Order: sequence, then structure tokens, then C-alpha cells
Amino acid sequence: MRNTRKGAVGAVVALAAFGLALAGCSQNTTNTPAPSGSASGVTIDAAHSVGAMDSYAVGTTFKATEPIDISLLYRDHSNYPEKDSWLIFSALKANQNVSFNLTKVPLSDWQTKRSQYITTAANEPEVMPVFYSGEETQYVNSGALLPISDYVQYMPNFQKDLQDFGLSSYLDTKRQADGKYYQLPGLMQSVILQYSIIVRDDLWKAAGLTTDPTNLTELQADLQKLKDTNQCQVPLTAGNNAKDILQAWSPDYNTLVGDWAIQNGAQMWDGTTNQYVAAAAQPGAQTITTFMAGLVKAGLMDKDSMTQGTNDNSASDQKLENGTACAVSGNYQDLARLQTALQANGHDTTLHMLTLPQAPDGKTYITGGQRFSSGMVFGASLAKDPHFKAILQFIDWLYYSPEGVEFAQWGVQCPNAQASDTTCTYTKDASGKRSLLPTINNSQGLNPAAGKNAKMLNTDYGFSNGVFWPANGTFNDLILSYLPPAEQDFMARMAGVVERPTAPATPMDSDALEDVASYAQTLRDTQNQWTTDFIVGNKDPNTQWNDYQAALKSAGIDKLVQLYNDNVKK
Repeated sequence: MRNTRKGAVGAVVALAAFGLALAGCSQNTTNTPAPSGSASGVTIDAAHSVGAMDSYAVGTTFKATEPIDISLLYRDHSNYPEKDSWLIFSALKANQNVSFNLTKVPLSDWQTKRSQYITTAANEPEVMPVFYSGEETQYVNSGALLPISDYVQYMPNFQKDLQDFGLSSYLDTKRQADGKYYQLPGLMQSVILQYSIIVRDDLWKAAGLTTDPTNLTELQADLQKLKDTNQCQVPLTAGNNAKDILQAWSPDYNTLVGDWAIQNGAQMWDGTTNQYVAAAAQPGAQTITTFMAGLVKAGLMDKDSMTQGTNDNSASDQKLENGTACAVSGNYQDLARLQTALQANGHDTTLHMLTLPQAPDGKTYITGGQRFSSGMVFGASLAKDPHFKAILQFIDWLYYSPEGVEFAQWGVQCPNAQASDTTCTYTKDASGKRSLLPTINNSQGLNPAAGKNAKMLNTDYGFSNGVFWPANGTFNDLILSYLPPAEQDFMARMAGVVERPTAPATPMDSDALEDVASYAQTLRDTQNQWTTDFIVGNKDPNTQWNDYQAALKSAGIDKLVQLYNDNVKK
């Protein structure tokens, strides 16, 4: 029987239910590796403590004792291009004594240019945000990255969050062969399920569809009904080249499909056999790929959306807005943006996110370790900066303290209701409820009353920016404060998901790391290209699946998988 949509009442309970543990990273220098969160490590001397606070601790608002300038590799997002006039910069300079020397990289070139900066030590920035766990591994052997685990004793908020969120033991699963970790992950008190299929309720109801499909078979039937009743030209269009929906469906079929689901190549941990396996060789990979290819072949999914520009959803968004499509894949931020656009264009309808489909066994799964978000790595040169200790204190405050995360998320709190939107962005009442100023909205659509001419928290002020705010709120209070009703409803309906086993640590020596780096990108490119070709109909997943497996073998998948299995921490 299908699940009917429930209200948002259970969102807080749902968040608690999603408090699922996840894996992180760790490391040390000449010292014996210390347990995650311990106070031991490498001492920063006075020469590299210029500007640091003597009494910095949990609950302390960081302010450098003299101005510091941080060299930062900045991912310039096309949806909110960087402006020197942003309030986030002026506020940090005035209140924290911190400014930035930005090396700006467009989002479209982020992966390539980031690699170039890291491997060219002369130009390497000191702080590099928007780094997901595992992406640092290929650079460890070069010596370009700072072993940050040597210095976390100077980051009390980071250590406290690890302990309070129950994530300390998982950080050890990302230690490298030297016992250290090189990436600081974003930490989330509870996991947020973000991606699914966003549907136009008016078009679905017109087709007689009032409940969510519970599995892929029912989803296909619903899409067919939309087509048969002529509700739209194509029932489904795929945002983000279908990366998001492929990633969201993969855990149900015990596989990883799509670029966003893969990190170092194409390997995944199989909790049934307790070993690493080739993700694309799993039966589930063929099932998902064949299913999506079948949707395209039947005219139920728009194949053009599979080849639109990376992170460019304008074409698929437009199709949903003008009724060419009845649904689009995306997350709750996409939902809020699309809802605003529909209303602005005179469409009196709501949107909602479909409950994720169940696996063949009737359960819904998520990948293990979803409470680590994108974090950051540091250039080895940071240890030579006279402001080294001060910069670590600042990072600890901005990314891991409740005060810093609230600032990065909501902006500057107004001292009174009459404050100008040039100096602050939100108010907070006696109960702690936060409200954006009447002229300001955000990408989640929290303040639709601001209208079409609203200033945007990210575009116009620099807040809610993935460079400075990596974990969607981090703390449950802040996470909930930013979720629109539609996402709270989705979270409540998704309570009870099952987490796949978290992958164990695979510390590798320098030779093994070099081998991983040599295979990773080629395997990612191979899997992505074949997946796209299958779905759009350039290749047939039924008759050419063995050819695909042969291409992965030629690219080194068996060797990569063996490397991981040989280095599983016993």
C-alpha cells in the first residue's frame, strides 16, 4: 500500500531518527597518533601564534588580537558570484579582525583548478574549503597538505562537536597510513536527506495521483499515467544531469551510480561480504541504469536534461515552470526556488518532494556516513604563517561553534526591529525564533513575503554560502530553523530509513596513494560517460553491460578495489 503524505509535525522526531553516524578523517606528525578529540598533538610556537587569543575556548567569540589575512581558495558559485561588498566580509573584518586574500575559481572549473593549485606549491592557498571526505587522499603523498590532526587541540569547538554528536570514532576511519587525517569535515548533528523528485501537485492531481509511489515500479506507472492523460509533454526532467537522483536511489540497490556518489574512483564497501567491491559491477547498478534508460526510451524522462551543462538546471527548471514537465529531480533548495518562480509567473500550485523509493526488500536505505558534510583542507604552507594558530582558532569558531555557524547561516543579528538591511539581516525573538528582515529572502524561500525584488542572503550578503557554511546548519536547532515546511514534511515522511554499513579505514602508504590517484579520475570519467550513454540511448544497458564492465577493467577498477581491500584497517 502506498504512503500518503503526512504533515510536517514529525520533523523534529525525524531529525532525531536521522542521527546516524558517519565516517571522517584524521592524522598526526612525528607524534604517536592520538585518539580523535584528544588534546595531544604538535605544539604551535609563539612565532606562529601572532594574533591568536590567549584564552580561546568553547563559548569564546573569536577576535584576532591583530588583523589577519587568510589566503583562501574560493569556489565562486554561479548562483551567487562573489562581491567584495558582501556584508559577511565587512562583518568578519570588523568583529573578528579577519580579512581574506581570495583565489577565485569558477564553479565550472572547480575540480580541475583546485588540483592545479594544490600540486603547484608556489601558488597554493592556505585554506581550501568545499572539500569532501576522501577527495584529499590523492594529494597526501605530495606533502602539499597540512596534517590537520596534529593541531586539533587548538580547535575546542571541533573537538566538542565530535564528542557531542557521537562522531569521534568515525573520524579514525579516514586516517592515512601515517596515522593522520588531512581534511576537517563539516559536522552535522543529524543527517538531512536532500534529493528526490519534485512534483507539481496541480499536474499530478489532475492525473488522479494523490499518493507517493513506494518503489520504482510504481514511479514508472505514475509517470506513464501523467503521459497518458497529457498533463505535460514529458513527465520527468532531470536536474544536475540526474546525478542527484542516481545518488539518492543507489543505496536501495546496494551500489553507487553517478558522479556525486563516487569519490576515489568506483569502489564501494559491501557490508554483506565485508570487502570493497566495484560499485558499477553490482547488479543494482545495472538495475538503476536500465530503469532510467527505460524511462527515456518510453518518453517518460527528458533525455536532453542528461546533457545540460554541469550544475546548470535552467533548462529543466524552465520545463517544470512552463508545464512542459510535471516533475524534476532536485533538493529542497531547488523546490523553494521553483515554488517562488511558479508563483511569480501566476501558477497557483504547490510542489512537494516524492518519498524516496523502497528497495526490493521494502526498506529505504541511505549511504553510511551522511553526517559528514563538505569540509576543508589546508596547504602545508599554513604552518609557516605567523598567524597559524590564530587562523585555526578562527576556523574553529566560524565552522564549528554555534555562534559562528549561526552567523555564516543567518548573517548579522539586528539589534532592534528598525535596523537597516545594510547592517544586519535577521532578528531573533525571546523564544529564539529567527526571522529574516522583510526585504530579505534566502534560497530556501523562508520569507516569500519579501517578493520578487527581495535581497537574497547569499547573492547580496554572502551568507548561506557553501564556502563558509558547509554543514547545512550543523546543530539541530539551526538545521530546523532553515528547513522550509516542504522539507520538514519530506523529512517526516522519510523517518525510518536504514543506513548502509560505514566503510572502514584504508590507510595507505605513498605508493598505494599514487596508484589510487592514477586510477581515480579515469574510472570516474568512464563510469559517468557510460552511465550517460546508457540513459540517453547511445548504448544499451541490456546488451552492452559486459562491454561497460570491460571498459572499467581496462581503466583499472580491479586494481583499485584490490588496493582498498589490501589496506583495510584490521
